[in-house]
Formats: sequence, structure tokens, C-alpha cells
Amino acid sequence: MIDGPVSDDGLSRVVFLNEFEGDASREQVRDAMAARFNLDAKRLARLFAGPPVVVKSNVDAETALRYKLAIEATGAKCRIEAMHAGDDGDGQGYVERREGERRERQDRRGRTRIEAIEPDRRRGERRKGGAGDGEG
Repeated sequence: MIDGPVSDDGLSRVVFLNEFEGDASREQVRDAMAARFNLDAKRLARLFAGPPVVVKSNVDAETALRYKLAIEATGAKCRIEAMHAGDDGDGQGYVERREGERRERQDRRGRTRIEAIEPDRRRGERRKGGAGDGEG
């Protein structure tokens, strides 16, 4: 059994902290990460931008530990976090609710007003990339 945070369903995520161990410099770690994980300049810039970044999610504890050891071998620091219900892997815990029940307004008696069902505005005709693109 592997020590570390594991959720009820056994899934974890690996978070790169943008901190460096011992005497490792930022440039050394950057070069080592690029070589070990075959990262291009754009991905490296995103990874070293500042805030912690989730590099791998929805993995079992053994896989998370392998990623952690590989990242720490480059001189960087990371941690393993447990995934909780509702997490989609981006660290925000956002749950998509637009596809569920329609959003409805109620009158003062608690009845649903049929004419006041709120449509999903993101799929309207005037939205770019939507059904109608707004061009006519």
C-alpha cells in the first residue's frame, strides 16, 4: 500500500508547485523537465507561470507516486492530492449543471411559471459558434 492522500474511489492528482529543491535553479529544473517529459516552450511557460498546476489527475495512487518521483528527480517540488466527488481534475471542483434540470422561475405561490423558463444563453442564436452564429 502506498502512503499519501487517496480519495474514497482511490483517485489522486499530482500538483506541480513551482518550487525547487535545495540548490536547484529555475533554469536547471526547466531544462530537466523539458528533457524528461518532452515539453515544448509553450507548455513549460504555462507550467512555470506561478500558481500550482495540476499535471495529472484521475490516477491511482501508484501512478501518482511515479509522477511525483519523476518530477522530484528533476529538482522540482510537487504534491499528491486526493480527488473528491465533483472534482473534474482542474482543481476547481466545478460541477457541470447546465445539462440537468432546466432552470425555472416560480411565482409567489411556488408554482412554476411556464413562460419564465430560462434558456441557456450560451446556446442562443447570437452566440459565436452557437446554432445561428448571429450571421444572417
